[in-house]
Amino acid sequence: MYCKDGKIYIEDDDQCITCENYAKGVACPLLMALGEGAVFMEDTLTVEDCGFYKEFKRKLHIV
Repeated sequence: MYCKDGKIYIEDDDQCITCENYAKGVACPLLMALGEGAVFMEDTLTVEDCGFYKEFKRKLHIV
């Protein structure tokens, strides 16, 4: 995860991509805090254990 020109970018090695919150479009508290300016990120951050992470597993059923 990194910031560039005021935008937050999520990288493939961040857990955000497989997080249930991210997959369902729910506002992640960490991303919301960064977006609102409550916290600041100066460089690059690899998100491994933010405390809000819940693994998203897709379950397909044949009908």
